[in-house]
Amino acid sequence: MHTSSGSCPAQPPCPDGRSSLALQPSGAPPKAQRRRGRPAPRFREDHTRQFDPLRGCPEEMVPEGHLARQVQAWVAALDTSALEAGYSSLGRHGIHPRHLLAVWIYASLVGLHYATQVVRALATDHAFWLLSGGHTVKETTLRTFRREHGAFLAQAVGQTLQMAHEQGLLDPQQLAVDSVRLQADASNASLRTRTRSTARLVALAEVDTATLRPEAQAAHAEKLAKHQAAIERCDAEERSSYSTTTPSAALLKFPSGAAGPGHRVTVTACRSDLRMVVSVLINATPNDFGLLEEAVTQTRANLKAAGLPEETCLQVAADAGYSSKMDLAFAEANASWVDLLVAEPPEPARGKKARPGGFFGRDRFQIHDDGSATCPAGRAMHGPYQQGKHRRMWRGEGCASCDLKAACTNAKVRTLNQDPEADRLHQAMRTRLAAPGAQARYHQRLATVEPVFAYLEDTLGYRRASSRLTATVQAEIWLKILAYNLTRLHTVGAVVSVYVSLAASPAGIRILAAWIPLTPTATAPESPRALLLQTLS
Repeated sequence: MHTSSGSCPAQPPCPDGRSSLALQPSGAPPKAQRRRGRPAPRFREDHTRQFDPLRGCPEEMVPEGHLARQVQAWVAALDTSALEAGYSSLGRHGIHPRHLLAVWIYASLVGLHYATQVVRALATDHAFWLLSGGHTVKETTLRTFRREHGAFLAQAVGQTLQMAHEQGLLDPQQLAVDSVRLQADASNASLRTRTRSTARLVALAEVDTATLRPEAQAAHAEKLAKHQAAIERCDAEERSSYSTTTPSAALLKFPSGAAGPGHRVTVTACRSDLRMVVSVLINATPNDFGLLEEAVTQTRANLKAAGLPEETCLQVAADAGYSSKMDLAFAEANASWVDLLVAEPPEPARGKKARPGGFFGRDRFQIHDDGSATCPAGRAMHGPYQQGKHRRMWRGEGCASCDLKAACTNAKVRTLNQDPEADRLHQAMRTRLAAPGAQARYHQRLATVEPVFAYLEDTLGYRRASSRLTATVQAEIWLKILAYNLTRLHTVGAVVSVYVSLAASPAGIRILAAWIPLTPTATAPESPRALLLQTLS
């Protein structure tokens, strides 16, 4: 038998019919499998002490006491083992996650919130170069680190609470909750609202498509599909609006009066002199109604994880934005472990545009125990009529001929609505706020939580999210809160200057200036006398 050029000769068959290539010696070891050379992750070596001919040595270029060195110390105090465990021992050496975390924290504190800005700073700023371990960091590396480690950043905020508890800084009796609106990385054109889409569908239904040209009919059908899809999505997600480009954003009204896509960040802070952030909620609700339960429940869980006993009773202050029926019902049902102080909202001025000062409010009407109601003119009103499951309504009598009509309503008949259960809850909260010491405690709310937002928006310049991805938005917010909490812990160890006048002789007085560093593990003296004794000792 002849074989073609280059082919292999046939192998003789084995006695049992198997190919001889399949035979293995009986005592031969199995084929070796690839194993990790080292189980521990591999990272690039620290080059901060190496000299670069063009840029010098990072350790020598950054002075002592610089903010970058403080950030180094803060990050060193954090447990980053969860970050390091996510890196493999195979492949190329990666940049240590401590360096990337330090770079992002320092960038946040100096007002750089985009990865492109941080990369440019790494090329020129010795502080960034020091924090990166003397390495060049790519933009994709920074973005990936922030996007994929949102859970760790939230856990790191919990570590700052544990540090604060170990120093005796957390006071569960001085908590305050409020929210801030953050601009989303989206345009107004990306917004879809249920109200506008409903109105547009009504208008589109009135169009006679038979009179339109084929291209106009196609455009009309496209608009119908767009608004129908918007309503279906709003109903499915129980939202009033959403953004087509940023899933976690919705239409919000900002304090400036403008409206646009944004995120709502609800924060619970502790102590008016410390202002440590205890819990964070990230959503896109148009207002604060109904958010109090989730904020307080998360606060309790975080304080328990930080080391406070589970039976600790909390006292939380909130403004009128959390005075919905749902929020007040939660306050009443959980009074055994949380004392909620919620301000009463002002009486709405009905018809303020039609009449300066508005029309008569509900306080001018009388609702009697038998269910009847009397208007400001002393006339009995018709009703009550049941409006849904919980509300009832009354209608005025003889409004057209009433002398007070101009101050009461611009409609033909004045109507009065009431939710008895909501009124009872509001009255219970007013009774709680009237208790001794309640107003003084509530007035600390402003100094407890509002400075947090001032620091984020003004000091850090963080008013707009830098990404459209939900994971990145959440991780970015947790990163800012982590940087903020670390600065609050640092204030405990700030240097305190003490000047004591000592009478040395009748000819003059000597001034002794003593500087006392209070380290994070130290306890501040209770009085100036104790501080002086600590200095002289």
